[in-house]
Amino acid sequence: MRNSQEMVQPLQTAFVMVNCQAGHESDVIEQLRSIKGIKEAIRTSGPYDILCNIEASTVESLREIIEQKIRKIPDLISTTTLIKSY
Repeated sequence: MRNSQEMVQPLQTAFVMVNCQAGHESDVIEQLRSIKGIKEAIRTSGPYDILCNIEASTVESLREIIEQKIRKIPDLISTTTLIKSY
């Protein structure tokens, strides 16, 4: 017999690296932080402007957040997504 901890599905986690128009990083971060499921959005140095940590109950939910919410933000140029594997 399984205990309740074994039956609980782990949250799906993804990290999304974002590039945006120069000078719009703060606006994009503010919009990202308002999206349900985004646990953290931070400005970074290097090839990407922003790093987001997303959690959702399913991979399909992650996809919806990324495709329907994140990628619709004005001044966002591109995203690269890494999905955590278990």
